[in-house]
Amino acid sequence: MKNKPPKTINWGIIGLGNIAHKFATDLLTVEGATLYAVASRNQEKADAFGKKYNALKSYSSYEALAKDANLDAVYIATPHAFHKEHTLLCLENGIAVLCEKPFAMNANEVAEMITKAKAKNTLLMEALWTYFYRITNTF
Repeated sequence: MKNKPPKTINWGIIGLGNIAHKFATDLLTVEGATLYAVASRNQEKADAFGKKYNALKSYSSYEALAKDANLDAVYIATPHAFHKEHTLLCLENGIAVLCEKPFAMNANEVAEMITKAKAKNTLLMEALWTYFYRITNTF
């Protein structure tokens, strides 16, 4: 029996600040991951970011990115106050979300995000990487 090659995961990024550059750089090293689309409120910024990291598409609208049927997952890297809004936008369209920390502004927003993810049967995860460090699990 032959092993099937893993499916390529088409990633999108919403919000293109410093942390998004770090994420995109790391994503380039992940086998089976493609930076498919990026979105900023400014088309020139989206185009420049996309060109730098070889994204196939760039958008000046977060809504347009969230409606792209070719996306499998989106990394949310916008300012904290917008995490809930942008997460719900992606989840509503059936796109898995990796949201930068903090997840949301309060527990009620987090509950709303989790409820939507469950209703859509879609992955939702906070980008809290320190949890996986060995030292973190020592205490």
